[in-house]
Amino acid sequence: MIDRIRIIGIGMGDPLQVTGEAARALGTVDVFLVADKGDAKSDLVAARQAVCEALIPADHAYRVVEVPDPRRGPDAERDDTAYDRGVRDWHAARVDAYADVMESLRDGETTVGFLVWGDPAFYDSTIRVVDALVQRWAAKGLDVDLDVIAGISAPQLLAARHRIPLNRIGAPIHVTTGRRLVDEYDPALGDVVVMLDGQLACAELADAFPDIELYWGAYLGTPDELLVHGRLADVVDEVRRLRAEARERHGWVMDTYLLRPPVGAAESSGPSGFPDTEPLGDGVVTVRPVTAADWEVVRDEHNNEESLRWDFAGRPHTDERARRLAAQARREWRLGRAARFVIVDAATGQGAGVINVMRMGPPGLGLIGYGVLPAFRGRGFTTRALRLVSRWAFDEAGIDRLELGHKADNVASGRAAAKAGFSPEGRLRQRLPNPDGTRSDEIYYALVRGDAHDRTPPTG
Repeated sequence: MIDRIRIIGIGMGDPLQVTGEAARALGTVDVFLVADKGDAKSDLVAARQAVCEALIPADHAYRVVEVPDPRRGPDAERDDTAYDRGVRDWHAARVDAYADVMESLRDGETTVGFLVWGDPAFYDSTIRVVDALVQRWAAKGLDVDLDVIAGISAPQLLAARHRIPLNRIGAPIHVTTGRRLVDEYDPALGDVVVMLDGQLACAELADAFPDIELYWGAYLGTPDELLVHGRLADVVDEVRRLRAEARERHGWVMDTYLLRPPVGAAESSGPSGFPDTEPLGDGVVTVRPVTAADWEVVRDEHNNEESLRWDFAGRPHTDERARRLAAQARREWRLGRAARFVIVDAATGQGAGVINVMRMGPPGLGLIGYGVLPAFRGRGFTTRALRLVSRWAFDEAGIDRLELGHKADNVASGRAAAKAGFSPEGRLRQRLPNPDGTRSDEIYYALVRGDAHDRTPPTG
């Protein structure tokens, strides 16, 4: 009867790279379960067996069981929702396959081991699958111990082979997958490590970011190891060729790479962050940057009947989404994408709404949006907040022109904008979607530098 499962990181295939802790753990396992992914990757199974033969004491009896791996599906053709569902289905099928094997273990086989390339922390499918197995037995009243032993990871070995640190002084490291790279890449991320990239996604960045340094490695830690380093635009074709030749030779490619933007690229790639600010106030309302603690205000401003009426989709925020939006506000501020403020009732300290400035379009242009909770409407809070934030945007944030719009029927929003000094500039036909699938005209307003200084903020 099984009583222990061990997930063991074995590095990148060379027994010399297996840690001492992992080597000791290997010698305690009775049965190793290895996913059989077909003939194309049979040498991966052989490499695992070679590690066991090299490091497990000769007097310790064990066996290796190959478990046919369920089909995962065409990941590259799936959208995010289908991809997530496909991976979860694949994990569930793996759980069933492994459980069938474990439930038929021989007498005395009580410890099962899973051998993971690199470090288990970077390949979460094994940990997730084993967690599900442990929970399955727990539901039957069987307590199975689980431990995870770290290994040398592909990013570590990549850096060692290229003789570089993974990060630069005071700079971050961002780890992502090839599937996400193109959508999320920004030099402001710093050094980016890319794993699990079957399509060489960095090739799509070569035209936009030709000066990125690429540190690429495949089959790291094996006799077939390949390394390339250079300016992305200069070496991406060589990497593409090497990958194609390697895939033809082995039937599979396991590679990892680091993208390193030139010094100063983050500063020149987009707008600088918004300047820090103390709370802004006029005695009646205060506006201050949104923090993670303001998530309830973010939620409640959006979820009331009036706000949902003017929303594009009309879907309420869940608590989870509101928490995420509030937590992301500081990052958006630092990146210069959006300055998000919470409107506070100065008399009570209660959150009364939100107001945001987003950098949009040409330099110096900001798009402003706002909303006040029902309990605080009709008291001029929106106009007061607009005046405070507009003055800050012109005086401190380098904004020259602020724009805002509202659906044509939302006259209250337009009235607040006009009182704050914004001038209507036109009607944009059928521009804004409605929750029922129709579209509304938008009334557009603007305030430019100089206008704001001609108007005194309200007092009292």
